[in-house]
Amino acid sequence: MPIPPPAAAGGCDCLPRPLRAEPVPAPAATYVLRYEDRWFGVEKRVAFDAPDLVAALAMMEHEPIGRWAELSLDGVLVCRRGGEPGGAADYWVVD
Repeated sequence: MPIPPPAAAGGCDCLPRPLRAEPVPAPAATYVLRYEDRWFGVEKRVAFDAPDLVAALAMMEHEPIGRWAELSLDGVLVCRRGGEPGGAADYWVVD
């Protein structure tokens, strides 16, 4: 009687297992950040893809945002940058 090859070599005569489906990442949405440049004082627009709002806010940390900023998704304002009078800490207001 022949010895069957090990299962790792594909010699298993059991039913095949279904392939594991890899998790499908959420489709990235295109956000548009409109803001005043901190150094030059001109309006800038940056379009970028992010999977969600949290990731979009994290990506904006690298932009030199001046006194104001707005973040929109599909033309709808999502949030804007606010600040306290007197130069206190900035914050984002979600609309």
